[in-house]
This record gives sequence, structure tokens and C-alpha cells, in this order.
Amino acid sequence: MKTTPRAMWMLIIAGPAIVALEQQVNFVLARHACSAQSNVALNVVALVALVLTVVTALIGASLWKRAGAEWPSEEADLPNRIRFIAALGILSSAISFLVILAQGIATVHFNPCQ
Repeated sequence: MKTTPRAMWMLIIAGPAIVALEQQVNFVLARHACSAQSNVALNVVALVALVLTVVTALIGASLWKRAGAEWPSEEADLPNRIRFIAALGILSSAISFLVILAQGIATVHFNPCQ
């Protein structure tokens, strides 16, 4: 992945965007899952969303390692900014992963008609 400013910001925004997309797709599929009495489609959506957030976190980790795998300091140089945004992207993906996991647990546990 390139380290352009747009690509770096996409790394931060990707996790919450995946959460929002997963919620919207599950909302659309809920009526179908209820009529079919099957959570399979909802579970697949949650699983795909989890995989995408892990991939996003791995891209952030890769960028962080390429910029020098140390915690960002207060210096205003380019590698330090890349490390900071990469760390922020990793944390954003981790929080998004937990949100999707919590929603996925509810999807597995509850009947789609409830």
C-alpha cells in the first residue's frame, strides 16, 4: 500500500466503514433471514466483515513496520507521521473488529425474527 495521505486516511476510516456497511447489509438481509428461518447469510456477512477488518489491521501493521517498528515520538518527520497514522489505523480496526464480533455474537445467538 502506498503511503500517500489519502491512502493513510483510508486506513483509519476503513474499519468504521466496514462496521457501517456490515450493519446496513445485515439490516437488508434480516427480513430474508426471518422468512427463511436461517441466520446463514447474516453470519457470512459478519465473517466477511471480520476478515476485512483483520486485513485492514494487517495493512496498518505492514506500514508501521516499513516506517520503522517503534512507537511514534514527538518529532515532526514523515516516518513518525506514518507510524502514528498506521497505529491509529490498527487501533481503529481493532475497535471495529470488536464491534462486529459483538454484533456477530448476537446474530448467532438470536433468532432473526426477534
